[in-house]
Amino acid sequence: MSSAKDILGKLEEKAVKKRRTIILPESDDIRVIDAVHIILRRRIANVILLQKQNELENRFKARKDLTIIDTGFGVQYANDILRIRRSKDPSYSVAAAESESVEPLVFSMMLLKKGFADGVIAGSVCTTSDVIRQAISIVGIEKGYKTVSSFFLFSFPRDHKLSGRVFAFADAGVIPVPTAEQLSDIAIHTAKNFKKLTGLKPRVAFLSFSTKGSARHDSLKKISDALELTKKRNRSLIVDGELQFDAAFVPSVAARKNKGGAIKGDANVFIFPDLNSANIAYKITERIGGAYATGPILQGLSRPVMDLSRGCSTDDIVNMAKVITNF
Repeated sequence: MSSAKDILGKLEEKAVKKRRTIILPESDDIRVIDAVHIILRRRIANVILLQKQNELENRFKARKDLTIIDTGFGVQYANDILRIRRSKDPSYSVAAAESESVEPLVFSMMLLKKGFADGVIAGSVCTTSDVIRQAISIVGIEKGYKTVSSFFLFSFPRDHKLSGRVFAFADAGVIPVPTAEQLSDIAIHTAKNFKKLTGLKPRVAFLSFSTKGSARHDSLKKISDALELTKKRNRSLIVDGELQFDAAFVPSVAARKNKGGAIKGDANVFIFPDLNSANIAYKITERIGGAYATGPILQGLSRPVMDLSRGCSTDDIVNMAKVITNF
C-alpha cells in the first residue's frame, strides 16, 4: 500500500498526464501566487488567474499554460447571473447581478460553468460558506443528488504504525446535522471519490456510539435509515453500521462486537453522524495521531470546486491542485 505522501505523488503524476485547467480566483493572496509558480513549474495543471487593475503585472512571464483575465470582463455574464439568481429568488435585481458578476469568486464559477476550466480552487481569502454558496448557486449540484459535502483524506508518515493505510472521514466540513438521506449521499459520494483518488476498494462504516443496537437512543434511527437507504441505492458497496469506531477499525473488536458483519475491522471510509464528531475526530487524528490530512475535499457539485482553509499554506494549495485535477 501507499502512504499519503505516495498518494499525493501518484496524483501529481496523473495530473501531469491529464494537464487540466484550474482557476484560482484569489490572486491577491501571496500564497496563491507562490502556489501557481509551483503548479506551473511542476506541470500539475494549466492555470487561469483573475486580476483587478493589472495587479498581476510583472509577477509572471508570458507562458502558454497561464491565462490572466481581468475581472472587468465578468460583466458579460451579468444576464446569466441574473437568470440563475432569479430562478431561486424572484426579487434578485439587475444591479445586484452586475455588481456580483465582477467579483473574482463569482466570475470563476461562471467560467467553470461555461466550460473554460476543469475546476476552481478558492477559500484562502473567501470563507467556506461563500465558496460553497456560490458553487451551489452557479455551478449547481450533481444530477441525482441533493447534497454537497466534504471529506478528508488521511494517511501517515513512513515511520508511523499505520504507514501504508489510507482513510477518508466525512463529512468534516459542511453539514452540521445531516439527515438520513444526506448521510447516504455523503457515504456514496465519499466511497466513489475515495476509490477515484486512491485506487482502493472502499469499505464504508457508519459510525456511532453504539454497535448494532448495543445502546438505544432516538438519534440512532437516522443512522440505521441511512444504512438501509445506501444499501438500496448501491448494492455493490461494502457498507455497515451502526458501528463504534473500534468495531469498524480493529479486527479483534469487530469479531466480538460485529460478528458476521460486512465490516470486519477493516473500514477505510468513515461516515460520522454529524459535523461536531467528524471535525473533532479529524483534528485529533491530525494533531495527536500524526496523520497527513488533505481536505476538505468538496463533493456533490456538478463540476469540481475545492475549498481551502483561510489558514492554508502554499503546499496545501498545490496539493489541492493535485486532487482537483483527478476529480
